[in-house]
Amino acid sequence: MIFRKLLPAAACLLSVSSFAQIRTEVYFSSDNKYHEIIEDVGNPLPGSPVMIIKSFVPNYGSYIWFLNDSKATNLAYLDEQPKDLHSGIFVEDHGGLIQKMTFKDFAGGLVQPKYLLNFCEIDDANKDGFPEFYLTYFEESDGLDAKPLKVIVYTGLGKKAFTKSKITGWIPFQEEDEYREVQDANFKLLPKEIRLRAKKTLKDAKNGMN
Repeated sequence: MIFRKLLPAAACLLSVSSFAQIRTEVYFSSDNKYHEIIEDVGNPLPGSPVMIIKSFVPNYGSYIWFLNDSKATNLAYLDEQPKDLHSGIFVEDHGGLIQKMTFKDFAGGLVQPKYLLNFCEIDDANKDGFPEFYLTYFEESDGLDAKPLKVIVYTGLGKKAFTKSKITGWIPFQEEDEYREVQDANFKLLPKEIRLRAKKTLKDAKNGMN
Protein backbone atom coordinates (compact mmCIF):
# COMPACT_ATOMS: atom_id res chain seq x y z
CA MET A 1 0.00 0.00 0.00
CA ILE A 2 1.18 3.51 -0.83
CA PHE A 3 0.58 6.47 1.43
CA ARG A 4 -0.01 9.89 -0.05
CA LYS A 5 2.86 12.35 0.26
CA LEU A 6 3.08 14.51 3.36
CA LEU A 7 1.54 17.91 3.00
CA PRO A 8 3.88 20.87 3.47
CA ALA A 9 4.16 22.05 7.06
CA ALA A 10 2.27 25.24 6.22
CA ALA A 11 -0.69 23.27 4.93
CA CYS A 12 -0.69 21.10 8.04
CA LEU A 13 -0.61 24.23 10.14
CA LEU A 14 -3.74 25.52 8.46
CA SER A 15 -5.55 22.22 8.82
CA VAL A 16 -5.03 21.90 12.57
CA SER A 17 -5.38 25.56 13.50
CA SER A 18 -8.93 26.12 12.36
CA PHE A 19 -10.44 26.29 15.83
CA ALA A 20 -10.51 29.62 17.66
CA GLN A 21 -8.07 30.55 20.40
CA ILE A 22 -6.28 27.21 20.54
CA ARG A 23 -3.09 27.90 18.58
CA THR A 24 -1.46 24.85 17.01
CA GLU A 25 1.71 24.56 14.94
CA VAL A 26 3.33 21.59 13.20
CA TYR A 27 7.10 21.18 12.79
CA PHE A 28 9.39 18.84 10.88
CA SER A 29 13.15 18.39 11.05
CA SER A 30 13.58 20.94 8.25
CA ASP A 31 12.07 23.67 10.47
CA ASN A 32 14.22 25.78 12.80
CA LYS A 33 11.50 25.70 15.46
CA TYR A 34 11.71 21.90 15.54
CA HIS A 35 15.31 22.12 16.69
CA GLU A 36 14.57 24.97 19.09
CA ILE A 37 11.93 22.88 20.84
CA ILE A 38 14.32 19.97 21.31
CA GLU A 39 17.03 22.35 22.52
CA ASP A 40 14.61 23.94 25.03
CA VAL A 41 12.87 20.86 26.46
CA GLY A 42 14.82 17.90 25.10
CA ASN A 43 13.51 14.80 23.37
CA PRO A 44 11.61 12.80 26.03
CA LEU A 45 11.06 9.66 23.96
CA PRO A 46 13.23 7.01 22.29
CA GLY A 47 14.30 7.69 18.73
CA SER A 48 13.90 10.95 16.85
CA PRO A 49 10.76 12.99 16.21
CA VAL A 50 9.38 12.66 12.69
CA MET A 51 6.90 15.40 13.58
CA ILE A 52 6.34 17.72 16.55
CA ILE A 53 3.01 19.44 17.16
CA LYS A 54 2.85 22.30 19.64
CA SER A 55 -0.50 23.62 20.86
CA PHE A 56 -1.21 26.51 23.21
CA VAL A 57 -4.52 25.93 25.00
CA PRO A 58 -5.88 28.99 26.86
CA ASN A 59 -6.38 28.32 30.58
CA TYR A 60 -4.59 24.95 30.31
CA GLY A 61 -1.08 25.69 29.06
CA SER A 62 1.22 24.72 26.23
CA TYR A 63 1.17 21.13 25.00
CA ILE A 64 3.85 19.42 22.91
CA TRP A 65 3.10 16.24 20.99
CA PHE A 66 6.13 14.21 19.89
CA LEU A 67 5.75 11.56 17.18
CA ASN A 68 9.01 9.62 17.17
CA ASP A 69 10.37 6.54 15.52
CA SER A 70 13.45 4.51 16.42
CA LYS A 71 15.38 1.57 15.06
CA ALA A 72 13.37 -1.59 15.67
CA THR A 73 14.37 -3.50 18.79
CA ASN A 74 12.98 -6.80 17.46
CA LEU A 75 13.90 -8.71 14.34
CA ALA A 76 11.70 -7.44 11.53
CA TYR A 77 11.76 -8.22 7.85
CA LEU A 78 8.96 -6.30 6.14
CA ASP A 79 10.96 -3.07 5.80
CA GLU A 80 14.62 -2.56 4.96
CA GLN A 81 14.92 -0.21 7.94
CA PRO A 82 12.24 -1.36 10.40
CA LYS A 83 11.06 1.21 12.94
CA ASP A 84 9.35 1.21 16.30
CA LEU A 85 6.87 4.02 17.03
CA HIS A 86 6.97 6.15 20.18
CA SER A 87 4.56 9.03 20.76
CA GLY A 88 3.83 11.22 23.73
CA ILE A 89 1.84 14.29 24.74
CA PHE A 90 3.44 16.57 27.32
CA VAL A 91 2.51 19.87 28.93
CA GLU A 92 5.25 22.45 29.50
CA ASP A 93 5.88 23.30 33.12
CA HIS A 94 8.58 25.70 34.38
CA GLY A 95 10.95 24.85 31.54
CA GLY A 96 10.29 21.12 31.77
CA LEU A 97 7.68 18.63 30.59
CA ILE A 98 4.90 16.78 32.40
CA GLN A 99 3.82 13.59 30.68
CA LYS A 100 0.14 13.29 29.81
CA MET A 101 0.24 10.15 27.73
CA THR A 102 2.63 7.87 25.84
CA PHE A 103 2.11 5.40 23.02
CA LYS A 104 4.34 2.78 21.48
CA ASP A 105 4.06 0.06 18.88
CA PHE A 106 6.84 -2.20 17.68
CA ALA A 107 7.92 -3.71 14.40
CA GLY A 108 8.53 -7.42 14.47
CA GLY A 109 8.59 -10.33 12.08
CA LEU A 110 6.55 -9.25 9.07
CA VAL A 111 4.72 -6.40 10.83
CA GLN A 112 5.61 -2.71 10.51
CA PRO A 113 3.54 0.07 12.14
CA LYS A 114 3.63 3.40 10.31
CA TYR A 115 2.30 6.84 11.24
CA LEU A 116 -0.08 8.47 8.80
CA LEU A 117 1.24 11.92 9.63
CA ASN A 118 -1.32 13.79 7.54
CA PHE A 119 -3.97 12.41 9.88
CA CYS A 120 -2.25 12.87 13.23
CA GLU A 121 -4.21 15.96 14.16
CA ILE A 122 -5.48 18.18 16.95
CA ASP A 123 -9.03 19.52 17.03
CA ASP A 124 -11.71 20.69 19.45
CA ALA A 125 -14.65 18.88 17.90
CA ASN A 126 -17.06 19.36 20.80
CA LYS A 127 -16.01 23.00 21.36
CA ASP A 128 -15.32 22.61 25.09
CA GLY A 129 -12.14 24.67 24.97
CA PHE A 130 -9.76 21.70 25.25
CA PRO A 131 -8.54 19.83 22.17
CA GLU A 132 -8.50 16.16 21.29
CA PHE A 133 -5.39 14.49 19.92
CA TYR A 134 -5.98 12.09 17.02
CA LEU A 135 -3.12 9.62 16.45
CA THR A 136 -3.53 7.72 13.19
CA TYR A 137 -1.36 4.83 12.09
CA PHE A 138 -1.40 1.73 9.91
CA GLU A 139 -0.05 -1.67 10.80
CA GLU A 140 1.39 -3.02 7.59
CA SER A 141 2.04 -6.75 7.44
CA ASP A 142 2.64 -9.63 5.09
CA GLY A 143 0.03 -12.29 4.52
CA LEU A 144 -3.62 -12.46 3.55
CA ASP A 145 -5.20 -11.20 6.77
CA ALA A 146 -6.94 -7.80 7.00
CA LYS A 147 -4.64 -4.96 8.08
CA PRO A 148 -5.60 -2.57 10.91
CA LEU A 149 -5.84 1.18 10.34
CA LYS A 150 -6.20 2.80 13.76
CA VAL A 151 -7.28 6.19 15.05
CA ILE A 152 -6.50 6.64 18.75
CA VAL A 153 -8.19 9.62 20.40
CA TYR A 154 -6.72 11.17 23.53
CA THR A 155 -9.13 13.39 25.41
CA GLY A 156 -9.05 15.31 28.67
CA LEU A 157 -9.90 18.65 30.19
CA GLY A 158 -6.72 19.65 31.97
CA LYS A 159 -6.88 16.40 33.92
CA LYS A 160 -3.80 14.67 35.31
CA ALA A 161 -4.30 11.82 32.85
CA PHE A 162 -5.86 11.60 29.42
CA THR A 163 -8.47 9.08 28.34
CA LYS A 164 -7.57 6.82 25.43
CA SER A 165 -10.19 5.69 22.91
CA LYS A 166 -9.76 3.80 19.67
CA ILE A 167 -11.53 3.05 16.41
CA THR A 168 -10.00 0.51 14.03
CA GLY A 169 -10.73 0.00 10.37
CA TRP A 170 -9.77 -3.44 9.12
CA ILE A 171 -8.52 -3.11 5.53
CA PRO A 172 -9.24 -6.32 3.58
CA PHE A 173 -6.46 -7.90 1.56
CA GLN A 174 -8.55 -10.48 -0.25
CA GLU A 175 -11.33 -9.42 -2.60
CA GLU A 176 -13.91 -11.60 -0.91
CA ASP A 177 -13.36 -9.91 2.45
CA GLU A 178 -15.24 -6.79 3.51
CA TYR A 179 -14.01 -3.65 5.25
CA ARG A 180 -15.20 -3.38 8.86
CA GLU A 181 -14.78 -1.03 11.79
CA VAL A 182 -14.40 -1.83 15.47
CA GLN A 183 -14.82 0.67 18.33
CA ASP A 184 -13.53 0.06 21.83
CA ALA A 185 -15.65 0.69 24.93
CA ASN A 186 -14.13 4.12 25.63
CA PHE A 187 -14.77 5.27 22.08
CA LYS A 188 -18.47 4.57 22.45
CA LEU A 189 -18.56 6.91 25.48
CA LEU A 190 -17.07 9.89 23.66
CA PRO A 191 -19.26 12.90 22.82
CA LYS A 192 -20.96 12.51 19.46
CA GLU A 193 -18.94 15.34 17.88
CA ILE A 194 -15.63 13.66 18.77
CA ARG A 195 -16.79 10.26 17.54
CA LEU A 196 -17.84 11.79 14.21
CA ARG A 197 -14.52 13.62 13.94
CA ALA A 198 -12.56 10.40 14.56
CA LYS A 199 -14.69 8.50 12.05
CA LYS A 200 -14.02 11.19 9.46
CA THR A 201 -10.29 10.96 10.15
CA LEU A 202 -10.44 7.19 9.71
CA LYS A 203 -12.41 7.53 6.46
CA ASP A 204 -10.05 10.18 5.07
CA ALA A 205 -7.01 8.11 6.02
CA LYS A 206 -8.49 5.03 4.37
CA ASN A 207 -9.27 7.00 1.20
CA GLY A 208 -5.72 8.39 1.25
CA MET A 209 -4.24 4.90 0.96
CA ASN A 210 -3.96 3.04 -2.34
